Amino acid sequence: MDNNLSRTLSPLESKVILPLEWLEQPIISRPEIVDVLDGSTQRADRVIRSLLAKNWLERLSNGRYLLIPANRGPEAIRDSNMLAIGRYFVEPYYFAYATAAAHYRFTSQSRTTVWIAATKQIPDRTVRDTCFRFIGLVSRKFFGYAATKVFNEGVDMSDREKTVIDCVDRPDLAGGIGEVTRIVARAARELNWDTFSKYAVQFDSITMVQRFGYLARRASVGVPSDCLRQLRSLLRKNSRSFLASTRRWGKTGHYDPEWQVIVNVPDREIMSEI
Repeated sequence: MDNNLSRTLSPLESKVILPLEWLEQPIISRPEIVDVLDGSTQRADRVIRSLLAKNWLERLSNGRYLLIPANRGPEAIRDSNMLAIGRYFVEPYYFAYATAAAHYRFTSQSRTTVWIAATKQIPDRTVRDTCFRFIGLVSRKFFGYAATKVFNEGVDMSDREKTVIDCVDRPDLAGGIGEVTRIVARAARELNWDTFSKYAVQFDSITMVQRFGYLARRASVGVPSDCLRQLRSLLRKNSRSFLASTRRWGKTGHYDPEWQVIVNVPDREIMSEI
């Protein structure tokens, strides 16, 4: 009985909720609620507090709210698909890094952080103990994603090739260098290597190419010869890079002449997840 009472609607609350239900509009903002309630900010704030308490709305960020529709029942069962929630924070976006790698089962690590690539940097958001972290990318790196289904909900996700490139570019967002080696090894059999080569050119990062080349060799990945030639053509004379962050691993290591990379990470760490 208490749960049923908690999901009732007053006349003012109905003015907010019923149009959302009718139009199947999942998100509403505070300014929109103010407009619905004839411009009264005090009335709007009072109604928002009540709708949050009754579990008709869930706070996404300051001033933006997610509808918990009537079909969620009197108990207001919330959507357990956190990616379906994360898609509303910023446009354009795509789920990336460890989140995308987990989607494709390139990694088995479970995490409470959801990584979202965007064209601008916005503050992190936390909803129900899940942290949404946003990585602002320059325009040349913001590509290689498409609409996909996650638990029957449409979201934008990096494709397999771009997921690998993004993870190699930012091991810190993919579980570390050992986990990235695993991602490269697991992804290899599913990659379109022509697409991968094209993406590597577009991504325009010698360091990413060097790191991928070295890790692929260490993981015994059979990269097609055409792709290898394309990747090596992107290197420049004396374009040395460190395999991983010098802040984390320092600057000491052996030099790999094939990929012009200074391997500043212990081999046991590189191969720890293989």
